[in-house]
Amino acid sequence: MISWLIGGESPSWDYLRDLFQDVENAAVYVNSSNVVEVVKVSDLSPFHSQVTVLIHPMNVKFLRPIFIKLKGYVTFPLARLRDVRELVERRNWRAIEYYHDWEFMGSWILYDCEDCEEAQRAHLSVDFNDEKAKEMHLEIWKSKNQV
Repeated sequence: MISWLIGGESPSWDYLRDLFQDVENAAVYVNSSNVVEVVKVSDLSPFHSQVTVLIHPMNVKFLRPIFIKLKGYVTFPLARLRDVRELVERRNWRAIEYYHDWEFMGSWILYDCEDCEEAQRAHLSVDFNDEKAKEMHLEIWKSKNQV
């Protein structure tokens, strides 16, 4: 269906938004050369699984998400467990944590949000490994929610 994206230059956010307008959940990941490597699409309702379009957070070191659309959620990857634990203390925030032999490998943070395209876009601009990632994500959330 959308295989023509793979191997091509990263399309714009607006192009991807239009392309996936009829899909509930979608994600596009690019490599370090800004070439599309993975496209995931799902019409499963969030009741069943909103994570079907998310890749393992360890892969975010190699494949950067440039577009994510989840019905009713905003999501972003996070590399530090202590930051994950602090963020999920907030109401309507949750984490999908990944481990290998008891070692934390990374996480996707999700929070409830409707019509949050700009917030989603801003969260994806934060570097997965940045020391200040938690603070930057909180600022994005606060600007949307005017806390």
